[in-house]
Amino acid sequence: MITYYRKDDTILLNYHEACERSSFGFKYLSSAELPIRLINIGWDRVNSTDYRWNGRERGGGFVVFQYTLSGRGMLRDGDTLYSLPKDTGFITMIPSDQEYYFPVEEEEWEFLYIVVNGADALNHFTDIAKKMGTVLSFREYREPLAILSRLYADVYRDPQLDKYKISSRLYELLMSLHRLAEGRDIVRAPQDMPDSIRAAIKLMKSKYASDVSIDDLAEAAGLSKFHFCRQFTKKTGLKPNQYLRKIRIEQAAWLLRHTDKTVEMIGKEAGFEYTNYFIKVFRSFVGATPNEYRLGKTGDPVYFLRIEP
Repeated sequence: MITYYRKDDTILLNYHEACERSSFGFKYLSSAELPIRLINIGWDRVNSTDYRWNGRERGGGFVVFQYTLSGRGMLRDGDTLYSLPKDTGFITMIPSDQEYYFPVEEEEWEFLYIVVNGADALNHFTDIAKKMGTVLSFREYREPLAILSRLYADVYRDPQLDKYKISSRLYELLMSLHRLAEGRDIVRAPQDMPDSIRAAIKLMKSKYASDVSIDDLAEAAGLSKFHFCRQFTKKTGLKPNQYLRKIRIEQAAWLLRHTDKTVEMIGKEAGFEYTNYFIKVFRSFVGATPNEYRLGKTGDPVYFLRIEP
């Protein structure tokens, strides 16, 4: 992995800052289309009202994603106007009744942008826009900027960068946007979570076989019950009771693969009083009954099953 530095040898958080402003276009001669392809990527700063792009005058079949670094732009979506200040981005499908432009009252508008096409690009960006709207705020969520900045810097350093590597970076950006659309913060590992949420998860993992109440978890977190539930869901993507069931099912899956204990015994050890309920919950998480999961161990030889929200 390339590390980018400022002139004073300090590490850059935004990789594009080690480069010059430019733009790169890509053409694909192969008839076999990638599900997502980069058409253009650029870093630009504009200060003229001549900068104006109308979504009905640019052909079709592609998506523009643009991230404001400084200054401000504007977006018209039908009859609605949106301001695009620093750490705001937008998604626009081409063709569409949308127009983005530099407003006359501003001094400048600096941004990173990509233009992409392909079936996955259209499907994913359409889904994200449906969930979040055309304009997205990244003030408290910097991951998309880091991914976009790094992609620009890598293309700048190597315009012949492998198209598959570029596509993988675009998927990384899409997954980052999906994370935001689901209401998640940047929480990539347990150590990145607030101490309050980690304390609650620690209690769940140590007492999963017992009756752990929301009151118990809120007390461990040092938060009110309401504030705890809201914060826990925001950080993990699951409600506390759902997360506790996730831990229980992961433990049950391990016991099914690594012991000869009966399903009834495993259910009780995992915190389920009634076997029928255990089977029902296990199937809802895993897509198979406990016995089906156990019998499939030679076809699905995982050491530990992790369940993601």
